[in-house]
Amino acid sequence: MINKLTPAIAFLALLGGIYDVGRLAGFGLGSEDPLQVYSISGFTLLGVFAIARIFSAVGMWIKSNWGTPLLFGTTLIELSIFLSGVAVIDIGIFGFAFRLIQLTGSLMILVILYRIWHSGRHD
Repeated sequence: MINKLTPAIAFLALLGGIYDVGRLAGFGLGSEDPLQVYSISGFTLLGVFAIARIFSAVGMWIKSNWGTPLLFGTTLIELSIFLSGVAVIDIGIFGFAFRLIQLTGSLMILVILYRIWHSGRHD
């Protein structure tokens, strides 16, 4: 199951990261400046989360041990910031659902990997 789930979540993370980089570049905003639309803090946070999402996708794709925890942690932090309203992160309802899917998928991978590791220790 993990052999099918990990590449799918990695692909979704890569798509999400590329989409966020496109938003940082101003695609879809017309003539508006992305710095003015997202503010400095929102632009910076979007950039950090986009880079982290791309790195985690690559990490999951090459089956490293840091890819999935990176995706889980950054997505959890991003959703927490969005829900708390501390900083302006404009992800919309589709982006929120997309991130929930990423969070759930990465959590499932972490649980499965933990069970595999734990069963190997007790055999």
